[in-house]
Amino acid sequence: MVSSRYHNEYKYNQISTSSQGKLILMMYEGAVKFTMMALKSMDEGDIAGKATYIRKTHDIVNELSVSLDLKKGGEVTARLETLYQFILRQLTLANIKPDRKALESILKVLEPLQEAWSQLFDNTVPVGQEKPQVLKKIAARI
Repeated sequence: MVSSRYHNEYKYNQISTSSQGKLILMMYEGAVKFTMMALKSMDEGDIAGKATYIRKTHDIVNELSVSLDLKKGGEVTARLETLYQFILRQLTLANIKPDRKALESILKVLEPLQEAWSQLFDNTVPVGQEKPQVLKKIAARI
């Protein structure tokens, strides 16, 4: 019980002191992790577990979607929004019926995005100073 409290405090401090880029990257990492856990639960016949992990992935992707600034982000945010809506539809399909293909298609979208954001917000980039060439690569991948 005590170690759980310290773990929760550590996670809270890690999140509250992270840059915006690091928070985005953490959200992608969580979405990939929970999607993979939903696949594992589906394979094990754990319907409740599958639903829980799908909901967690849905919450993360929905938060990423609503945090987009479509006025400032231009083409990149419009494409991200399209991808997020695709992911949310696939999550709904996977939750309704045991459809591995829906969850696998989500991973095919999330993993390259996670990699791109990871390159964008690596430890060498000061907060708020993105690498323009990486932004162009992200837009080209989407």
